[in-house]
Amino acid sequence: MDSINNQFFVNNTASPTAAKAYAKNDDIGFAQMMATRGSVDGLSGAAKADVSPALTMALGGLIGRYGINVPPKLRILPAKKKYVLEEGDDRSGKFDMLIQDNPGVSELLTQAHTKALTERDAAMESAIDSFMQGKGGYDMKGFLVEFRENEKPRAVSVVYDGIGTYVEEQDARGAWRLIKGEADFTDDLMKAYTRYNLTNVATDYHNKKSLPTLNREQVAKGR
Repeated sequence: MDSINNQFFVNNTASPTAAKAYAKNDDIGFAQMMATRGSVDGLSGAAKADVSPALTMALGGLIGRYGINVPPKLRILPAKKKYVLEEGDDRSGKFDMLIQDNPGVSELLTQAHTKALTERDAAMESAIDSFMQGKGGYDMKGFLVEFRENEKPRAVSVVYDGIGTYVEEQDARGAWRLIKGEADFTDDLMKAYTRYNLTNVATDYHNKKSLPTLNREQVAKGR
């Protein structure tokens, strides 16, 4: 795959993602992007940081050329050896052309995807390390194995909304949300641990109630 030198050059060619491209872009200007990025969807810049400014610039400079209107936002999903828009998006054909003509965009999408998942894993492990302080034992190992399995992302997509690019994951109900951070995992750990303890207590109580009561005759016979 062709290399990307920096956020202003793709395949050793000056990218249309540079500031001049923003000046010509009817979708959104560079100044507007910088002014509004910190409050997208009511979230702070720290909570919804642009996962790849280079990708944002690349898409911002290219979508107009291919007649792709944003909004509504683009939800970009990994497929076999390429990236596609979510099923049912009538802009898919134009987006496929964009991807085919600009292989550097696919590389940026892969970098954004990998970066977000790496940071997600690090956030989960950091939350677990903090949560485990003062706890231990065989039961906790089983709990953590189950927790990690349940917390695997079901699907991951890169979203471009005309202002920034963000990575979202699909929850158990099929709804999309920003990819989880440490605070999300800490909250999930507390809820999961509470359920885990309640389940164990209920199981122990049920087992004790199910134990047979020996009568004197059985005891005398050594049963």
